[in-house]
Amino acid sequence: MKESILEKISDLVTKGVESEAECVYLLTQSRKYMEQQRIYAYPNLRMLINWTVHSKLDNAAVKEFLEDLNDFLVDSEVRGSHELSPFPELKNKLSFVTSLQKEMGDFLQSIGIDSLICTDNRKFRRFLEIFGHTVEDTPLVYKANPPLSHLSEVTFSRRQSVFSEGMPPSFSWKIKNGTKNVIRIHSNIIVIPFGAFEIYNEVFSFVTNDRGLD
Repeated sequence: MKESILEKISDLVTKGVESEAECVYLLTQSRKYMEQQRIYAYPNLRMLINWTVHSKLDNAAVKEFLEDLNDFLVDSEVRGSHELSPFPELKNKLSFVTSLQKEMGDFLQSIGIDSLICTDNRKFRRFLEIFGHTVEDTPLVYKANPPLSHLSEVTFSRRQSVFSEGMPPSFSWKIKNGTKNVIRIHSNIIVIPFGAFEIYNEVFSFVTNDRGLD
């Protein structure tokens, strides 16, 4: 069974993902392998996989993320500004594209499969474009159960306005506490040419009620 799953993943990665169905198949086979081998690392890769098969999550898989996000909101309220540097693990999870690229490459290498789909930015960008189309009408909603002090729900979605051909998609997190929209966190992808290569840098902007969140 293990070898069969690895063969399916390897064949698809080698061929290249060119359709939404192939994208979903690659991620579901990866999920199957990770569950069978009890692999609990790679939080952003697991988030990507969850997004293909769920529209809502309220289980232990997101409990730590929601608690870290709540702590960030508490800290922001105290300091009067939004600063992610005291929360490196949260920043890594919010840096979805850049963290995913590394995690997916590390996962493929760990199971002996060529990671060119991640290390070649053109191939990785193409994969993200296809994934972006797969989930464009299906935001992923995280429910805090029970609600935390500063949040009850987080909606993770692709940013429609900045999704353009040739650029990696960006994403946003909209945070609610009860019926109130608290903040939207946007991730913005900056592509930096580096010789024959490209480097992705991910920066954040914060939209609150006084800046037009509602």
